[in-house]
Amino acid sequence: MKTAAYAAIDNHSPLVPFTLERRDLGANDIHLEILYCGVCHSDIHQVKNEWGGTTYPIVPGHEIVGRVTQIGNEVQKFGIGDLVGIGCFVIAAEPATLV
Repeated sequence: MKTAAYAAIDNHSPLVPFTLERRDLGANDIHLEILYCGVCHSDIHQVKNEWGGTTYPIVPGHEIVGRVTQIGNEVQKFGIGDLVGIGCFVIAAEPATLV
């Protein structure tokens, strides 16, 4: 699944339009249309590699608000069309994970 994003190609360039390939939806996954996404100071540190270890290209952003567009066949907590919010951390043990 191709996804449009903005990415930093290196630690000196501005964010540029970027297309990434996502894996297929799994049985416990949900897919979102992202409506809003925050970029915080921690994201900027990571983009600029100020903490070391950044892998490029990097797509910064978290604290997402979106609408569910697809659900895996074992997902029960979310339905298509639900408006959802995701904070800084996504716990893999939850009933649904993002792809």
